[in-house]
Amino acid sequence: MTQQTINWDDLPQINFSECPHWDSFVTEEEPVDPYADLPEMSPADLADGDMIMMLGRGKFKQIPISKLIRTLDGGAYSHSAMVTIQNGEPMIWDHSTLNMTLHPVSYEQGVGEHWWAHVYRFEKHGSALGSDRYPRQPIVDVLGLHEGNPYDMWLLVFSGITAVLARAPEDPLLRACLRWVLGQLVRALKWLLDHIDIRNDMLVCTGVAGCAFWEAVNEVNHDYALEVDIERRRNQVSPISDPEWDQVIADMREQLGRIWPDLPSALAAYENLINAGNSAWVEVGSSLLPVNLVSPSDFEFSRSFKRVAKLPIPE
Repeated sequence: MTQQTINWDDLPQINFSECPHWDSFVTEEEPVDPYADLPEMSPADLADGDMIMMLGRGKFKQIPISKLIRTLDGGAYSHSAMVTIQNGEPMIWDHSTLNMTLHPVSYEQGVGEHWWAHVYRFEKHGSALGSDRYPRQPIVDVLGLHEGNPYDMWLLVFSGITAVLARAPEDPLLRACLRWVLGQLVRALKWLLDHIDIRNDMLVCTGVAGCAFWEAVNEVNHDYALEVDIERRRNQVSPISDPEWDQVIADMREQLGRIWPDLPSALAAYENLINAGNSAWVEVGSSLLPVNLVSPSDFEFSRSFKRVAKLPIPE
């Protein structure tokens, strides 16, 4: 893919006065960390293959995108990032400050501007990452292979994926607000895709971790693969009937399909898994659950990770 430059200032303006209940949604209340009792870890104690789960403070064109993702997803986080150690320093795999591509950035760049950041460590079949069964280097190698991939700056694409996977909020006022917000994000995403070609290669934040563990190689094929609790997802299926909500989700799917042409078939397989499947846990990266169809709460409640510590947020 040829890297293209776009001017975000050219994005069509959004009239927030048209949004129902906008003021209540954007109220700047400090969120409460549900895992505040975790022990604190120094960044110096991070290791190759650690995953950091975070709740962001950032906004996209005044839209509190991290709050939107967390509200739709129902977990504690809006963002995830993998860690590798380079020259003795922890590096966070996120977008660079210059373009929409995946690169290792400094701890300050990767963790700053978040309400909280928690460390999750891989463990499977009784063996942790760094054990004889699960050495760390294959994870580092896969991340290196994906360096430079198109990556979701501003979490714009990720918010769309989360909306497609999420249940409609039961509160009609919140649903009306989020429906309007998602409509504006559809408009922004359409504008973006009219200006830049990111077909097939785009990774979202959870997709980076999904790739790292799915593609890592040891003696057993896909032995590192992360597992998602599909039963938990089944319990999140919305009982709400709202044609307007369904329409904005259909519009979002259409735009996301411009990035991943196989998205309709992937979503059909996912919906069949949710509605008719009998699996309790599914591997991220398999034909049933592509890496980009994973949300932060999937990792938050995955049996493949242990939540071990909280990190200091750089000033």
